[in-house]
Amino acid sequence: MKKIIISTFLFLFFFQVSVAQESPSITSKNSFIEWNFGIAFISEEGFPFPGTSVLWGKTYINENDIIFEYQAGFALPSLVTGKIGIGKMFDTTKVIVGIRPFPFNVFLQSSFATQKNGYWIASVELNPLNANTEISFESKAILNVGYRWSLSAKKTRN
Repeated sequence: MKKIIISTFLFLFFFQVSVAQESPSITSKNSFIEWNFGIAFISEEGFPFPGTSVLWGKTYINENDIIFEYQAGFALPSLVTGKIGIGKMFDTTKVIVGIRPFPFNVFLQSSFATQKNGYWIASVELNPLNANTEISFESKAILNVGYRWSLSAKKTRN
């Protein structure tokens, strides 16, 4: 029950931020496809478990280089996953904090090695509740690296 209350609160907070991000101060919007691979530390297992995901997402950046981002897609071993976060852009580096509703984690993510068609990302995720639940594949932590391909980049204001 505690996890549901915290998840709902965090979702509503990020939803409010997303509504605010739709203001005229948005300077760029970008859709992307992302492929990740890494390891998860699963509550019911005594060793790291490999995983991968393919996600579609969207990034909004405002005139103050504040980022709002969401993504959803398919993953193994959890089958489906998604993330929502806010952050800051420093030159070409994006630093984002947020939540992954399933498997539930909070995360810190950074971009690096910007290429012509995308960039690399890395994230560290932790389950702040770290409770043993009945949910299969509930993670204690996830470490991953991925590549993000830009599908569209649209400047909305100079």
